[in-house]
Amino acid sequence: MPKLPTAVAPILVGRSEVLMGRAKGLYLSGQRDEAIGLLRQVLTFDTMNAEAASYLGMAYAETGQPTLAIEQFDNTLRIDPNLPLIWLCRGIALSDTGRFMDALASFDRAIALRPDYDEAQVNRAATLYHLGRFVEARAVAEALVRRLPEDPALASGHAMTLQWCGELDAAMKEYSRAIALDPNDATAHPNRAMLTMYLGDLPGGYREYEWRWRQRAGLDSGREHLRPLWLGETEISGKTLLLYYEQGLGDTLQFCRYAILAARAGARVILEVQEPLARLMTTLPFVDRIVTGDEPLPDHDLRCPMVSLPLAFDTTLETVPAEIPYLSADPADVAVWRNRLRAVPGLRVGVVWAGNSRFGSAELMATDQRRSMPLHTLAPLASVAGCSFVSLQAGPPAGQATSPPAGMILYDHTDLLGDFADTAALIETLDLVISVDTSVAHLAGAMGKPVWLLNRFDSCWRWLPHRDDSPWYPTMRLFHQTTPGNWDNVARRVVAALREFLAARALCERPD
Repeated sequence: MPKLPTAVAPILVGRSEVLMGRAKGLYLSGQRDEAIGLLRQVLTFDTMNAEAASYLGMAYAETGQPTLAIEQFDNTLRIDPNLPLIWLCRGIALSDTGRFMDALASFDRAIALRPDYDEAQVNRAATLYHLGRFVEARAVAEALVRRLPEDPALASGHAMTLQWCGELDAAMKEYSRAIALDPNDATAHPNRAMLTMYLGDLPGGYREYEWRWRQRAGLDSGREHLRPLWLGETEISGKTLLLYYEQGLGDTLQFCRYAILAARAGARVILEVQEPLARLMTTLPFVDRIVTGDEPLPDHDLRCPMVSLPLAFDTTLETVPAEIPYLSADPADVAVWRNRLRAVPGLRVGVVWAGNSRFGSAELMATDQRRSMPLHTLAPLASVAGCSFVSLQAGPPAGQATSPPAGMILYDHTDLLGDFADTAALIETLDLVISVDTSVAHLAGAMGKPVWLLNRFDSCWRWLPHRDDSPWYPTMRLFHQTTPGNWDNVARRVVAALREFLAARALCERPD
């Protein structure tokens, strides 16, 4: 690039200062998109303007563009590496892309430059938690609480680290302390609710879990709901009740069963579900109509988000509606899959080793990284003679099926799966499903198929502690991690169980 003539350079520098002033004003007034345009202009005139690169990085981060933000923070730090705020911002953006080890290093650098940087310490604790390093996260959280004992957000974060270190009573007390410090803490309430449910008190937990609506906007399908919310207070006989999806596919598969209870109570039930579930949901009994997010809502009298249905029906561990199957596969689709798999010998075992990464949310990406494993971790299963494995894996991790572990016979027809009705038909042809905590495990459970769930250490509330069964799915067996991140121990126990499963099956099939 040619040098600027000396007579022109001061004019451009002056212009960049004017643009920088306008850009900062726009940024500080919340007009991030407009600020981005001006900041990019500044950097075309003045490529070494660390202030412009910093503001541009923050504007990108705040408009949901973390990859571009990281690029600008790196530019800033090349100019001046001694800016703790930029190391902090860079770490947060790295977390938002799932790069947690890099984020941790960035927070460490911010703290090295400014040892009393509490915000960097908070993010460091969160990142250690995301990485499954719960003991280290607890140590950081405890130090912060000692310094700032009256901060409700720190108390809530400390409670979470106590929970995943197995100190459940202490965690419950710390959540309660956080709420006492700030009764309107929209994070502590849902977290305490999930711990309450994890400990088996479903009614108490579900009542408090309604706080989730204050914690995060737009949990559901994004509709504007005009009809009254129903949480079990009134009779629904003769009413039209809309039950709508709220969170993930697994949640919809788990809680759609309540449509049957609503219909038995006399309601006409409309079910709004995610598009991939629409065809499958036509097999759910007593539902009058299925709609998806791109269809107009039919007229209705009342509405209830699906995850609130256990509250509406006052569900306890003893009264979980577990009549299975409540979802099924189309017989014609099953016949097609039986023909495709006719040459697959032995016990047919479906496998899922990874979830959906859900890019864009640090919390969800971190949870997915902790619940997922690479396919090669299941290599010990290949030692069990008499098994053929069938991939049920979706998304980018499905590509690992092209290179299965040595000795594992893995059949992969997932390119033929268009929706969950197709997946259900394939599952119907299998003898057993082995899955990490994904929607496929819920589907197999809803169909009444034997399903083994490989569960991360920091378990979701629905998979209760100290149990290897589930009140939600009578055919499910759980294999919990005994230490964070340790899938090898889980795989060894699954191998032993698989051998027992085969032996029991052979005994049942032995002629008298």
